[in-house]
Amino acid sequence: MIAKIILIKSVRKSNFSALIQYLTNPQDKSERVSQIKVSNCYSDDQTAALIEIQNTQEMNKRARSDKTCHLVLSFAEGERVPHADLNAIEERFCNVLGFIGHQRISVVHDDTNNLHMHIAINKIHPRSLTIHNPYYDYKKVAKLCEQIEQEYGLTKVNHETVSDKASRVAQEIEARTGVESLLGWIKRECLDELKQSENWQDLHQALARHGLEIKERGNGFVLVANNGVAVKASSIDRSLSKGNLTQRLGAFVQNEHSTQSSQQNTKQYQPRPLQSQMDTSRLYARYQQEQANSARQRSSQWAILRQNRDQLIERAKREAKLKRNIIKNIEAGRLAKKALYATAHQQFKTTIAVIKNDYQKAYQQFKVNHPRMGWLDWLAFEAKLGNAEALTVLRSRRSCQFKGNQVSAKQSHDSSGANSYFKDGLVESITKIGTATYKEGSTTIRDDGERLIVLPDTTQDALVDILQVAMKKYGSHLAINGTESFRLQIAQVAAQNQMCVTFDDKQLEQYRQQLTKQHAFNRTQSAGQKRSAPSTPRRSL
Repeated sequence: MIAKIILIKSVRKSNFSALIQYLTNPQDKSERVSQIKVSNCYSDDQTAALIEIQNTQEMNKRARSDKTCHLVLSFAEGERVPHADLNAIEERFCNVLGFIGHQRISVVHDDTNNLHMHIAINKIHPRSLTIHNPYYDYKKVAKLCEQIEQEYGLTKVNHETVSDKASRVAQEIEARTGVESLLGWIKRECLDELKQSENWQDLHQALARHGLEIKERGNGFVLVANNGVAVKASSIDRSLSKGNLTQRLGAFVQNEHSTQSSQQNTKQYQPRPLQSQMDTSRLYARYQQEQANSARQRSSQWAILRQNRDQLIERAKREAKLKRNIIKNIEAGRLAKKALYATAHQQFKTTIAVIKNDYQKAYQQFKVNHPRMGWLDWLAFEAKLGNAEALTVLRSRRSCQFKGNQVSAKQSHDSSGANSYFKDGLVESITKIGTATYKEGSTTIRDDGERLIVLPDTTQDALVDILQVAMKKYGSHLAINGTESFRLQIAQVAAQNQMCVTFDDKQLEQYRQQLTKQHAFNRTQSAGQKRSAPSTPRRSL
C-alpha cells in the first residue's frame, strides 16, 4: 500500500468544505463512493460535521499555515480490504501522525482498480484549538505502511522516500500524465555523458548535442531545453549541483558558441508518451492538434467574453454619468440631491455586480465546455467514444497481473464482440489503465479487456449478471480466479440458476456438477411432493 499527504498550496483548495464536496461527488459513477465516515465530531451527519469542523478552524486566528491535512491511502491493484479493516488502518495512521482526537472525514473511493481512501483531517484540535503539523511524516508513514502490509498480507511496496523533491514530482507527473518529463529524459539520454565532462567546454558541447543549455539562476544552475522547459540541475543528479560542478570544473564559464550553431544532428527533448509496447505517434499527433485547436478556441472565446463584459461596464458607466448630470441640473434641495446621488450610485454598483457575476458564470461554463485535457485523459475520453486504438494504448499501461476476484476466458479471446457497450454509449467511465465500467441490469461491471473484476461482498444477483456478461463475451467455458470462497460462490450461483457454463478448473467443475445434480434432485422431489399431496376434503355446512 501507499500512503501520501497531499500538499495544498492554495487557500481555495484548503477549504475543508470544498475538499469534502469534491471527495463525496459521485461524478456520474454508480460506485465511486463506497463509504463516508465521520470521526471525533458530535454528529455523524456529514453536513453537521462540516459546520462543526469549519467553526473549529475559524476559532484559531493565529495559525498561518494550512489548517487541513489531506491523507490518501492507496492499495495495490486488485486488493480489496473490508471496511472494518480500512477504518482500523485509518485510525492507526492518524494516531501515528499525531492527530489523536482531531476531527476528520474519510471517504473510500472504489471507482478504479486501486482501492483508495481519502482522509480529510482538521489540524486544529477541537479542545485546545492549537494547530498540529507533523514533522518527518514520510518516515512515520513509510514505517507504518510496512507494518500494515505484513499484518494484513498486502502487496509489499518499496517505501524508500526519494530525497529530492523535484525528482519525486517528476516521477509523479510521468506516472499521472503518461508523458515523459524533461528530468526523466535527461537522466535516460545524457546523464552519464554529462558526468564524464572534464571541463566546461565539454559540458557545453554535450548539452548542445542534446538541445540543452546550462544557465545560472538564483544560487544554482538550471538546464533549459530548446522548447523553453527548464529543470534544476541538482534535481537531475547531485553531481550537477553548482557546488559540485564548480569544485570539479572550476568557476562557471559561459558557452563560447551559440546554441543555434550547434543545433544540427542533435537530440532534442519533446514531450512524448511513455509507451514502449505500441506506436502512439499518430494518436499523440492528433491529441496535440486537437489541444492546439481547443486552446485557440479558448483564447478567442475568452477574448469575446471579456470584450462583452467591458462593453457592458462602459455602458453602465455612461448611464451612471448621465444620471448624475441629470440630478445635477434639476432644481431640488441639497438633501434631495444627495439621496438621488446615493440611489444612482447604488444602482450602478448593483449593475456592475450583475455584469461581473454573469461573466464569471459564463467563464466557468466556458471552461467546462473547453477543458484542458492531459494525454491519458484524452485517451480515456476517446476510448469512451469507441476508439479501439486509444483503449488498447490505455490497457497496455498495465504493469502487473491482477490478483483479485475475476472471471475470464481460459485462453486469449477476440474482444471485438465486447465493444458493443462502447458503441451503444453504455460505458460510465474508463480508468487510465483501460478498465471500463458499465451497467448490466442493476449491476456495475468492471472490464479491463482480459477479465471481469468482481469486488468483495458482491451479491448473488450481481454474480448472475456478471456470469451472463462473461458468457456473452468469453463463451460458456470460463476461468474463475480469486479467493476460495469466491470460487465456490460462483459455482453455487451457476448451479442454482441452471446456467449453461463450465469451468476450466476440474475440481471447481466437479463441485458445480454435484451442485447441479443436487438442485435437480431437490426440484424433482419438490415437484413430486406437490403432485402426491392429498387434497383436503371440504366440509359441508
